[in-house]
Amino acid sequence: MHISEREVLVGKYKHAAYKPCYWTAQSLRTGGRRQCYKHHFGIKSQLCIQSTSFRGCNIACSFCWRDVEGRQHSFQKLDEPDLIAEELVNQQSLIIEESLPDALSNYDNMTNIVCELSHRFSTIQELASKCGISRQRAEDALIDLKNAGVVQQLSEKKTFALNHSRNFPKGGFTHEEAIDLVERLVASRKDIIDVHLEAAKPKHVAISYDGEPTMYTRLPELISEFRKRGISTFLVTNGTFPERIIEMKESGNLPTQLYVTLAAPDKETYLKVCSSVQPFFPVHSDHWDRLNKTLGLLSNLGCRTVIRITSVRGVNMIKPDLYRQRVQQACPSFLEIKGFSISGNAPRISERLGETRLGPRDPSLLKAALAYAPTHDEVIDFARSISSDFTSFPLVSESRLNRQALMRVSWKSRDVEIDFADV
Repeated sequence: MHISEREVLVGKYKHAAYKPCYWTAQSLRTGGRRQCYKHHFGIKSQLCIQSTSFRGCNIACSFCWRDVEGRQHSFQKLDEPDLIAEELVNQQSLIIEESLPDALSNYDNMTNIVCELSHRFSTIQELASKCGISRQRAEDALIDLKNAGVVQQLSEKKTFALNHSRNFPKGGFTHEEAIDLVERLVASRKDIIDVHLEAAKPKHVAISYDGEPTMYTRLPELISEFRKRGISTFLVTNGTFPERIIEMKESGNLPTQLYVTLAAPDKETYLKVCSSVQPFFPVHSDHWDRLNKTLGLLSNLGCRTVIRITSVRGVNMIKPDLYRQRVQQACPSFLEIKGFSISGNAPRISERLGETRLGPRDPSLLKAALAYAPTHDEVIDFARSISSDFTSFPLVSESRLNRQALMRVSWKSRDVEIDFADV
């Protein structure tokens, strides 16, 4: 199992959880060369802890990649904030320790595969046999090589070859030449070791992985515990617990950056988007009212704030004027548009919206879900329509790989350099 596929429940009562981020794993495997879009703002993926303070949730969003149908929704008792913080940091350390030998082994596998592919096209099974590794190990190495543009897949033959558009020399590589190529284009052994050493002391925690973190009533204290450890906090909320935001402000324990999900431009769309057909906690008007109360707090919090729109084609990518009005009224630091991602349980979106009766295990769900996932160009066009061609909200950055656009709303980039690494 890859480290990014592992979930660990922490604490005595298991309402908090840890899961290594995909980009943390990618950074560790490539010596820091593959990073998420936050790297543009000083955040190193290998220094991030992905977590949640509360796995339960009070709504069941149709686009959620979590198991909204099967999750536990309530917990009888709550763990102490210091215990949660300590266990999350410890779990990150254990993962880093476990990752290093695997990353170094993957580095060796990549050099051996490059050597083999420099002589002939090969299938995964042929490469696994030639290199004396499992099929899964060969596939892992090929994915990293493909991400770096070193190899390409010849789908019609189900084989792999070196990407000769890179003008690699012909005639086959020696082992030393294969090492040089991998070190230049994918990862170096030294960088892999250095990144793992650096990752042993995490600098950031995302409190966002599952559920609704603000349902943990001691969240302000948890943020304080991370601050004591020199760790910045990035909190993502559905905005339906404005009282928790107020508590964080009044106690002086606001996160470094607060993300509030705005899933719809109006109440009617919100009630559709944020409810599954058979939700455990159906969304209702009160949730919409509470979200708007949270949005009304953003301009006076004293921490960086972001309104995040998960854009779902044919569902909530509508009424850009209404989105613009709500963002202008809330006046956050930033507006972020992210494209709906088909991962985890997200392929169940058509079932959750009541538009199919395929059932949760039907393989056709994945194909059906593709209709809801916008391209990066569609995300940018949507961002452009909300921002009046980026005049109301200037574009700060975009990531084609993540299908994401970040816009400035109230942040004065001309006066203060954006630094997302502050505690």
